Amino acid sequence: MQKKYIFIAEKPSLMRDVKQCYNKHKEEIFAKIGIIDFIALSGHACCFYTPDDYDEWSGKRWDEIEYPIVPTMWRVKPIERMQKKILQLKNSIDHYDGVIVGTDSDQEGYGIYYLVEQYLQIQNKKALRFVEHSLTDKEILEQLMKMTDFHTDPVHIHYTQSFLLRSRADWLFGMNVTREMSNKTGEVQNVGRVKSPTIKLIYDNSMAIEDFKPEKYFQLQAHYNEDFQAILLNDANKPAKFHSEDEIPCVSCDGVVQELHKKIKETHAPKLYDLSALQGDAGQFFNMSPSETLEIAQSLYETHKILSYPRTQCRYVSTERAKDFRDMLKKISAFPELKPFAESISENDIRMLYQDKSVVNDKEVQKESHDALLPTSNMPDLKKLNQKEYQICLLVYKRFLAQFLPKLKEEQTQVITAHDNGKYKFYVNGKMVKDLGWRGLYGKLTDSLLPQLVQGQTVTVKNFLKVEKITTPPKRLNQATLLTAMTNIAKQIEDPELRKTLAESKGIGTSATRAAIITEILNAGYAESKKQGLFITQKGKDYITSMKELDIIYPSFAAVMDMKIKKVQRGEEDFQQVYKQVIDNLRTVCNQVENLTVKAKDIGLTCPICANSMRESGYYYLCNKCDFKINKCVCNKQIPPGLMQAIFNGEKTQKYHFRTKAGKDIYAGLAYKDNNLIFDFNSGIRCPFCGKEVTSNRGGYFCDCGLKIFNPIGGKNGKKLTEKQVKELLDKRVLPEMSGFRNKSGEPFSAGLELRNDKTVSFVYQKK
Repeated sequence: MQKKYIFIAEKPSLMRDVKQCYNKHKEEIFAKIGIIDFIALSGHACCFYTPDDYDEWSGKRWDEIEYPIVPTMWRVKPIERMQKKILQLKNSIDHYDGVIVGTDSDQEGYGIYYLVEQYLQIQNKKALRFVEHSLTDKEILEQLMKMTDFHTDPVHIHYTQSFLLRSRADWLFGMNVTREMSNKTGEVQNVGRVKSPTIKLIYDNSMAIEDFKPEKYFQLQAHYNEDFQAILLNDANKPAKFHSEDEIPCVSCDGVVQELHKKIKETHAPKLYDLSALQGDAGQFFNMSPSETLEIAQSLYETHKILSYPRTQCRYVSTERAKDFRDMLKKISAFPELKPFAESISENDIRMLYQDKSVVNDKEVQKESHDALLPTSNMPDLKKLNQKEYQICLLVYKRFLAQFLPKLKEEQTQVITAHDNGKYKFYVNGKMVKDLGWRGLYGKLTDSLLPQLVQGQTVTVKNFLKVEKITTPPKRLNQATLLTAMTNIAKQIEDPELRKTLAESKGIGTSATRAAIITEILNAGYAESKKQGLFITQKGKDYITSMKELDIIYPSFAAVMDMKIKKVQRGEEDFQQVYKQVIDNLRTVCNQVENLTVKAKDIGLTCPICANSMRESGYYYLCNKCDFKINKCVCNKQIPPGLMQAIFNGEKTQKYHFRTKAGKDIYAGLAYKDNNLIFDFNSGIRCPFCGKEVTSNRGGYFCDCGLKIFNPIGGKNGKKLTEKQVKELLDKRVLPEMSGFRNKSGEPFSAGLELRNDKTVSFVYQKK
């Protein structure tokens, strides 16, 4: 009997493309695989339990829990928006012999299916893995015909394990350190294993610029009769710097060419793009944010189908993919600016590239499971691309084409002249392009030519120039360069041994999550993105300052852990051992938080019991001296310190709208009584009939003696009186004519108001 599979796609667009291919090649696919039905998830469908979902932590306040929280058994639940889809799968899954896993073939995609599988308890059902490289019909068919077992193929096992490590680590550090730090500081601190060190990168850059003090210095420049200029060197053969002009030595004009070195430098084309490198260049050249670049690349992949899988972290091509080079070059010719270069590529150029390990490298591709960003077998229709899609596609195609072109060849010349018997040395270099090679794709280079000089030649300075210069601050990060810093995190680490260890890591976070993390940081207010770049906010400064003693805010902490996760993905380290290291690191950080001394922030609130200052902590305002504490919130509405102080002082508050857990609406002020906050329904207004204080709520003003002033006047769509107007009405028994009333037909009218002896309010109309 023919087997039947359910294809679970991550996105509806992928489902449609694979389904179209299946219908087109049904006979061929049917013979190899069987019958296939399709369903799409639209991203994550399930997630891990939160601490509140577990019995041991459910219903407890953050400050009542013993940390760290580590689930003994990791439980999974459907995401609310996906419950119907998961129920649909649950009700139909038994009708299939197996599953085809069609989620994205990156770490996150493996996780999306893993969580669904765990929730549905279908780990024993046969599962085949569909790995997409591009969404052309040819590529989809090829990948369908060579699917492997999701549960036994080592690549799939290791990718799933790396997802578990990363997602569990993010959960563990996020849930634990966020809660502990919030308890400690009294303010909610959004702590993340990758988010926190990313904020630290912005903080360090901003503070380096903020604290920078420009310094003036001088250099000595020699202008020779032989038509070249050189700079004076110090004893370390670096350009000499002087604090003042008076420090600059007197040098004789007569010199000799002491050293002259010429060499031909060959520069290979830059590596093919992965997503992070593309986001960096798109930010530099087109001022696009990382999120925008990813969105455009995704459109070129899904909609136009002229770009390979965009969320790749690889910058190499497999031998198998290299077989399509000639076809890719034909597609590149669709761009007029690339066509002459593409048509110049010979078969020999292609054969030579096959042997170039900096481009075609199976070992590197296997580490990531995806090739670099490449053209597909579809011919681009340039008329259908908008300007930004055109720019990004051209960027990728140009980088690919550059690999086939000759290396850039430059003749570099270095000259050192000596004066006063070698006491003073001057340096200059020059270069001349011999072969523009691949660089011709990006425009011409300017030569910096030197005159024909020979070693031992005498030279003469026609004049010396004392050049005044000023030191400049570090360059401010923007979203694109921050993403590059996250990717190349090893360069940010001072320890040479650790830097060497992390040299092959792909940085902190993943290509699929970095842009989202940067967006979260900006939305949370820890940093601001302005025209000049990224600026740390006061909130961000306080965040880093409060956690400066914690390992989790330092990039090296996340980088080491991410490197371990990457090694599990490659099958180079054991899952259980690395997970144990994650737990050990978590306990270390939780102990650091426990021992952290956080200076209480002055919130301007005085204890009503002992008159000492108070602080925020979790759900409470706490006295810094006595045991007094009071809830910060009433019906989920937080009471700011200033208002709380006014309540302590017995001041009358305005009326607020509260909603209880039972859904009951309450409209009242707040008062302090018996060390607690209570609702205050009194209005502060006296009844003109009995002298008692009138109570108020959302419906109006009322007294036990029978006084009723409904507000708004004239039903729910009527005119709402202010508290001042109500007080005037009760004091004077009348209000002058005002507009804003409407009759039963909805027509506006004006009228005065009168409080009658029967304790009701009536309209008063002016006589015409």
